[in-house]
Amino acid sequence: MKRIFIYLGIALAFISCENDVNAVRAFDIKKLGVEQAYDIETIMSQTAHVKGVLTAPYMERHLNNPPHTDFPRGLQVVFYTDSLTKESILTSKFGTYEENSTDIYLRDSVVFISLTTAQRLDCKDLRWDSKQNLFVTDRFCRLSTPVDTLYGQGFRANQDFSRSEFINAYGSFAPQDSTLSFQ
Repeated sequence: MKRIFIYLGIALAFISCENDVNAVRAFDIKKLGVEQAYDIETIMSQTAHVKGVLTAPYMERHLNNPPHTDFPRGLQVVFYTDSLTKESILTSKFGTYEENSTDIYLRDSVVFISLTTAQRLDCKDLRWDSKQNLFVTDRFCRLSTPVDTLYGQGFRANQDFSRSEFINAYGSFAPQDSTLSFQ
């Protein structure tokens, strides 16, 4: 009697467990060559000095051509000085790193806050050009300081945002040296 139940149980298991072959193949093709990771924290260093810490809730590394890493749920990078004090903070709702060109593309609510210069840049997208060591965008952006705000279409800045320029700018701003007097 026990054998009948065992054979019946095995038969039911084989009958009830059925996978659609096409669904399995589609899933395999879609996820082939993709590595996933959760709760990412990456320390970026140069010559044994911590330059920044990248954190993200989720990451996908695509091994296919061209190889790239996506952060579809957002990311934050905290940049540090050589003395390990916070220098600036960069956040974005999406980011991608292209491994062949080492360029980084950020989009959706990109915010860069410089703690040393008290500047805040808001834009829709921003690209790090590794060949020129510049942050670049050709889209609308806003640069705010404690005393003024500039708007523009197109923006370029060096890595620490100490030098920046708008392509087409408008808005009011105070000169950097307000001790100038005109006679």
